[in-house]
Amino acid sequence: MKEVTQDQVVSCLQALGVGTGDGLLTHSAVQFLGWPRGGVGMYLEAILSVIGSAGTLVVPTFNFAFARGERYDPTSTPSAGMGAFSEYVRQHPQARRTPHPMQSVAVIGYYAEDLVRRDTLSAFDPGSAFERMLELDFKLLLLGADARAISMFHYCEQRASVPYRYWKEFSGEVRTPLGWQKRTYRMFVRDLDLNPQLTLDPVVAEMQARGEWRSVSLNYGQVSVCKLKDFVAAADRFLAADPWSLVLNRPQNESQNVSSSD
Repeated sequence: MKEVTQDQVVSCLQALGVGTGDGLLTHSAVQFLGWPRGGVGMYLEAILSVIGSAGTLVVPTFNFAFARGERYDPTSTPSAGMGAFSEYVRQHPQARRTPHPMQSVAVIGYYAEDLVRRDTLSAFDPGSAFERMLELDFKLLLLGADARAISMFHYCEQRASVPYRYWKEFSGEVRTPLGWQKRTYRMFVRDLDLNPQLTLDPVVAEMQARGEWRSVSLNYGQVSVCKLKDFVAAADRFLAADPWSLVLNRPQNESQNVSSSD
């Protein structure tokens, strides 16, 4: 397997326009970029060296065990299925974590305190850390990850009230600064009967055509960057035109409804 160095990652970020003071919502699948010299922490060092002390790094640290009745401790509950880099950042001494027990993020940097104090019923509600990243003009960074990993799409789905998801509440014990408390949160969950299979390729293609999405190759994968607000605007356009437009296995009756309305 080819090696990845810190200098290579820094060069990729700079080529994509990442710079001092940037906020980055980062999704990763670093196994597709090669073998990291010095370990996965090399990516954190590379990012922080580019964005500096005025920058902010955010990674998803989702874990859905709370929905199965397990307790959530933001200081110790691991992320699940978010990749080695996200879990590394979560465990970093400087990292802070948002309180949502299923769709949390870990934050290092300038806006950490601002983001982690936001405790909303849904992780994507008005006033949430995700919405605040939009307000702060964060960028989206994909380190080897596919566009389907972009958590911000859930923000778009929630605002569009897509028909293949529905609201569900979950209650359980959450560790807070005041100790363990019984808390209730909600999530806009997938309809498992429909089992929607999503693609964000059309969104990326439109953004590329507009010059809003930039990528560079690194060994076996790609590093991509865009403005978070540009991604949300593009996804919103697709969902507004047809809420099923990004579902690969859309129900046949929905296809017929669209055809009959044309």
